[in-house]
Amino acid sequence: MSGYRCDVEALAGPSRERILYGARQLLVRLRLFDGPGAVDDHGRASALPDAYTDLRPEQARQLASELLQAAQDAERRTLRANSWKETVR
Repeated sequence: MSGYRCDVEALAGPSRERILYGARQLLVRLRLFDGPGAVDDHGRASALPDAYTDLRPEQARQLASELLQAAQDAERRTLRANSWKETVR
């Protein structure tokens, strides 16, 4: 199943993964969800279930780095195109 979700949150745990010598590493849980007021393509309240994935800490750091780079690129492109300017009435 695929679908668009409006919001995302990341939390440490609750999942763990076994690593060397029986130790257990806490994973980062990523939750994609529709917050209050989210609607589907037909204007009805979204009924999509939350989507979850657990990431190893190094995967979470890599994703965070890529998200920051994408956000900076989006801001740079927006500023270059001047599409962010508000119109004065």
